[in-house]
Amino acid sequence: MSTRRAAPEQIRARAFLFGALLIPPNVFWIIRLERVQFGPYPSTLSLFPNAIFILLLLVAMNALLRTRAQGPPFSQAELLTIYTMTAVSTGLAGLDGVTILSQMLPHGAWFGVVAGRWGDFLTAFPDWLVVRDPDAVRGHYLGNTTLYTLSRLKAWAIPVAAWTAFVVALVWTAMCVNVLVRRQWQDRERLSFPVVWLPLQMSEPTHGLFRSRLMWAGFALAAGLGTLNGIAFLNPSVPMIPLGTFDWKPFLTSKPWSAIDWLPTTLYPLAIGLGYLLPLDLLFSCWFFFLFWKAQMVVSNMYAWDVTPDFPFIREQGFGAVMGLAGFYVWTGRRSLAEAWRSAVLGSGSDGEALSYRAAFVGLALGLAALVSFCLLAGMTLRLALAYFAVFLAILLAIVRIRAELGPPVHDFHFIGPDRMLPRALGVTGWRQPDLAMLSMFFFTNRAHRGDIAPVGLEGLYAAHRRGWSPGAMFWAVMLSAVLGTLSAFWAHEHQAYTLGAAAKFNQGFYQGQEAFDKLSGWVARSQDARPNVPAVWAMGAGLASCLGLMALRVRFVGFPLHPIGYAISSSWSIHLVWLPLLIAWCAKLLAMRYGGLATYRRLMPFFLGLILGDCVQGCAWGLVSLLLNVRTYNFFGA
Repeated sequence: MSTRRAAPEQIRARAFLFGALLIPPNVFWIIRLERVQFGPYPSTLSLFPNAIFILLLLVAMNALLRTRAQGPPFSQAELLTIYTMTAVSTGLAGLDGVTILSQMLPHGAWFGVVAGRWGDFLTAFPDWLVVRDPDAVRGHYLGNTTLYTLSRLKAWAIPVAAWTAFVVALVWTAMCVNVLVRRQWQDRERLSFPVVWLPLQMSEPTHGLFRSRLMWAGFALAAGLGTLNGIAFLNPSVPMIPLGTFDWKPFLTSKPWSAIDWLPTTLYPLAIGLGYLLPLDLLFSCWFFFLFWKAQMVVSNMYAWDVTPDFPFIREQGFGAVMGLAGFYVWTGRRSLAEAWRSAVLGSGSDGEALSYRAAFVGLALGLAALVSFCLLAGMTLRLALAYFAVFLAILLAIVRIRAELGPPVHDFHFIGPDRMLPRALGVTGWRQPDLAMLSMFFFTNRAHRGDIAPVGLEGLYAAHRRGWSPGAMFWAVMLSAVLGTLSAFWAHEHQAYTLGAAAKFNQGFYQGQEAFDKLSGWVARSQDARPNVPAVWAMGAGLASCLGLMALRVRFVGFPLHPIGYAISSSWSIHLVWLPLLIAWCAKLLAMRYGGLATYRRLMPFFLGLILGDCVQGCAWGLVSLLLNVRTYNFFGA
């Protein structure tokens, strides 16, 4: 693929309008699938299948318009802008996004007023951040009513506006960071950004991907298997070809092997296809370190070390590794950041970025000031607010880098956020009630990082720079999507909650909100993280040291096969679903490279892109059937 076009494509206003119009129905669809029905769960993958499905429909519409001359088709730049806006709204509305916050806003009032729990602690939550009106709360949980009454809309209006401002400030801050690191990662280090390869190939004006027989072979295999399994799900008399989770746990009943706990195997075509795009060493590291973590659990059980709660502290080790990655990437990019700072001080034009470096640094400062001010207005202490966002942005930076360099099918990092790690490291004894309340409210940014917006934003900037489009237009498309996506997520969740009942006909209507308040309950009772957890702190240090040690070995020995990104990313939950597909992809890519070289690897790539596309299309097609007929359908990804 060429890296520049002779005549840069313009991103016209109609792309923004079309993307904005797509956001509410897309958000409604995602929430319906992930919250009401039992999947599929598009937002839990790094490449959102629904965004790919919508992009494919737009490409087909584009070809039809061009053929019949009924109007000018969208350019590739506009197609990728609409794709990016769809992806941003998906992440915000997904299983780990704003919908968790929508569960939490009325949760304290429900259990405090209706169920008689919490007592005076509810006063620690500012009135402008939660929903307290009893009628609004009752309708949210029980359903069979409507959101659209004046009293209920008033009850939700101020909290929704406040939290929307917070989310937009968070996305703005992350996008300013993206502007500052993009040149170093894309132009100097030449990172591959694998997640955006398929959208770029699909939207090519020449349609080269769709002329490949290998692509259609992979598409037919993945779509055929999914279609057969979907029919078998609805009609059990049809045989199913198992691609989902097969759990080996029931076969591991004797000690110490029973300590392995959950050990699923899957054969997801999408994960195999994405895995083929990844570097070999990172592929190897993902499945190798997954087995390494399982070995830690076996050894801990063998020597009875696991009598210490949470031992061997895998999440804490993963957190330390993520901190190590963030620190390493800041250090290696220090010269680029220094150059950006000098450019900002001298004010040397736009610097070819979405924002000038001066605007990016000022925007970063203003974004952080807005976030910290939000916390102070809510009663949080300045010291805790600063510590929280320092850790949070370090995690976010590491995840954006992981997507840019590795592009794994999943990157969840469950429960490693500052809301968990700061209390573990420092203890909560002496913390004020507003501190604990706000830390629990930030659960929606920390439960998991599967649907993070920052990587999507950087991939949009990458595509714009790679093709010579306007990166500024892509930047503002992301920001527009952040506003509309957040508001749409609140609307779509509450519309369905008041209709069905979040505690009645939802699959996941209040579970994540309950998780956050259970943790808060432990803090309030001083039964959880009352004092610093010394073994957990040691585990964080071990993860940090291991990450930096692996980095040093890679610098010292060329071709060293273990990558610290694999060490970090395999420490969390979602790797269970893709470790075997990544192992299969590693074998396929290793054989292609060893016996056919780079030419064979590239020749086979359309087949694996076809696996991704076919799985996305059939999975989303069943998702549409689920939406239109209001029935549970085949779940092509997720446990």
